[in-house]
Amino acid sequence: MYSLRKIQKKVNIKSLLGVLFGLVLSLFALNLQIKSNSIYMVKVSGKEIGYVKGVEVVKNVKDKIKMTDGIDLSRDVKVIAEKESNKHLIDEQELEVRFRKELKLKIPAYVVNVGNNQIAVLASKRDYEVLIETIKNRYIPKYDKTKNVEIKSFKIDENILTTVQYVDAALVEDVDDVAEKIIKGKLIEEKYVVKQGDTIWNISLDKGISIDEIATYNPNINLDKIKIGQEILIVRNEPYFNVEIDVNIVADEEVPYEEKRIYDKTMNKGKKVVKEQGKNGLAEVTKSIKIVNGNVVEEDIVSSKLIEAPKNSVVVIGTKQSNLIATGMFIRPSRGYISSYFGMRWGRMHQGIDLAGPTGTPIYAADTGKVVFAGWMGSYGKCIMIDHGNGYRTVYAHASKLYVSQGTRVTKGQLIAAVGSTGRSTGPHLHFEIRKNGVPQNPLKYIK
Repeated sequence: MYSLRKIQKKVNIKSLLGVLFGLVLSLFALNLQIKSNSIYMVKVSGKEIGYVKGVEVVKNVKDKIKMTDGIDLSRDVKVIAEKESNKHLIDEQELEVRFRKELKLKIPAYVVNVGNNQIAVLASKRDYEVLIETIKNRYIPKYDKTKNVEIKSFKIDENILTTVQYVDAALVEDVDDVAEKIIKGKLIEEKYVVKQGDTIWNISLDKGISIDEIATYNPNINLDKIKIGQEILIVRNEPYFNVEIDVNIVADEEVPYEEKRIYDKTMNKGKKVVKEQGKNGLAEVTKSIKIVNGNVVEEDIVSSKLIEAPKNSVVVIGTKQSNLIATGMFIRPSRGYISSYFGMRWGRMHQGIDLAGPTGTPIYAADTGKVVFAGWMGSYGKCIMIDHGNGYRTVYAHASKLYVSQGTRVTKGQLIAAVGSTGRSTGPHLHFEIRKNGVPQNPLKYIK
């Protein structure tokens, strides 16, 4: 009987030990699980720099910096377990960047080169992707009633090379600043020598910059009296790389009304009297647009669905022949409201007025004169310039179509072009300028 009790006692002890051992193992496993799922505050030199999930994240970064920089961070880094689980967690890449910034070590950066020229140092590949997306969005024209934008193709002509390099933290640039720099372009300087027959207006056209910009960089030159052999500093922006975008844009646009014309031989040619007012219609228009470096170079209507039909106007047109000389009195070159006035705009001088109107709205010569330019003019897009022979010239920019050519004599009120959005434009409108001896004038002081 004694032996049986002794055996039972031994069995109970063994069972108890087994239970205790199992409990210890469970607690150990639970502890490991808690540790692996714990949130840790990371401090560098006593300063909190973020929270991570698991001590392995910290260990991996410390090991990497020791390998790449030969620096042991054991004394600098403290890891403290946190009870709260709602902290914002950072990954290994971000932790490394914060370590390096705090310890003033070089940080990994995304260096962007075009050819042999470095154009940007960004914090990450993500910043590079944001940069490209920002350029896309800035270059696509904005319409008031846009329904859909489909990017068909996006192409950068030059070879862009991106590499990860370790650089000083101070060299890393903000992605928005880089986007602004690239969109603005790099400054190029050249000396232009005045030749026989040059005028400051022709030079500005040839170089694709405004007279005001030429004046800014040549404060000691009288631009109204330039001389043969004189050197003029030309400073202009050129793109870091060429961006070509093809897009389809669906938007509601006004449909310009047409004019029913009644000709009157007792009225002077070029004079027009509106007998019945017209009204624009509305259509859902799908356009195929090609944009190069932010300038619309091609714009075609793919389809148009009429929402509201336009009401045509009735006008009386004079046919009585008059002298083909300028009157010195300018008419409004197109219908539509003024969307931008003469003067300072966005920190720059706006040298004319903008008359908003649907694509295809007629553009008329503001006075009698000779067409001295008809074609593509940089950011002005399709453009016409008329010399009125009395020191005055007028400019008609961003047209969708040109109906006259260089050398044509035109009369006041003659149809010369159609409203569009070519060149650097934010939507269909006519940019209209009046210049006297090359100096921009406020058109509203002249239009009768």
